Amino acid sequence: MLRHTAGRLLFALVALPHLAACWGSLGHRTVGYLAQHYFTDAATQLFEGLINPSEHFDVSDAAIWADRIRWRRHYTGGWHFIVEYLFETDANDSPPETCNVNFSRDCEEDRGCVVSALANQTALLLDLDQTRTTRNEAFKFLLHFVGDLHQPLHTEALDRGGNQIQVKFDNRHYNLHSVWDTEIALKMHGLTHSPGTEGEKTLAKRWAQELYNKHESADFRVAQNISCDPMANTAAAQSCALQYAAETNQLICSYVLQPGLQWLESNDLGGEYYDGAKTIVEDRIAIAGMRLGMWINAVAYPLGSSRLSTQT
Repeated sequence: MLRHTAGRLLFALVALPHLAACWGSLGHRTVGYLAQHYFTDAATQLFEGLINPSEHFDVSDAAIWADRIRWRRHYTGGWHFIVEYLFETDANDSPPETCNVNFSRDCEEDRGCVVSALANQTALLLDLDQTRTTRNEAFKFLLHFVGDLHQPLHTEALDRGGNQIQVKFDNRHYNLHSVWDTEIALKMHGLTHSPGTEGEKTLAKRWAQELYNKHESADFRVAQNISCDPMANTAAAQSCALQYAAETNQLICSYVLQPGLQWLESNDLGGEYYDGAKTIVEDRIAIAGMRLGMWINAVAYPLGSSRLSTQT
């Protein structure tokens, strides 16, 4: 679908601050809680030492921190996506016919993207010469960016990751990105709007426990998806992140945009489309939670228990 260049530029300049945040708070909180189920003792010590959780700030709050600060730190905006800010330039990616992620094409060096951001923040967390504040923030970025990598429309540039695709969902108007961020997950739990912070945390904690129990009982097997070690070598974190992004991006062709833009913009997505999408959302959140847990475990292991969080 062609868009006039000036029109796209105007949208980018005016609407950029309002782009949706991956998974919404419910999804990110669930990923954080689920990851915590997989933390080793060393990972738990690293988390508690750097984040200093309390009754009012737990792992789920840390997991949504990156979205809370992105409006004040505009330079972090591009770290949440693989998407061009001003123009759609994923030249070799033409969903729903072909889907792929190309690091050199899709992740500009001066702006970065979610793949490079995850690798960079991992390096900062591992660097004991960094300040405690820097490592605290790096940990919180990791808790968020692994989730971002598993939301399909955060790996797609077409129509700004679906933000320009106007759709209906249960007879209400949204853009496609917000449907995948928030509305599908809310409907899965019988909701049409956020239940508020405390209600959301309670719901996310319960959902994470259900996903963990489902995996542990062997009804839900995703262990094979944890197929690379982000700490294997200095380039491995970026390689793993790119692998996760490419895997997620395939869902753009196989489901998210598979019906075509005309169908998506002409039909209510709260029916048959939702029925297929809810399984994808649950799977991606479950896989993201497991991978995040393994990622933090991998970071914590080489640091050693006596030096995890003592740097100031």
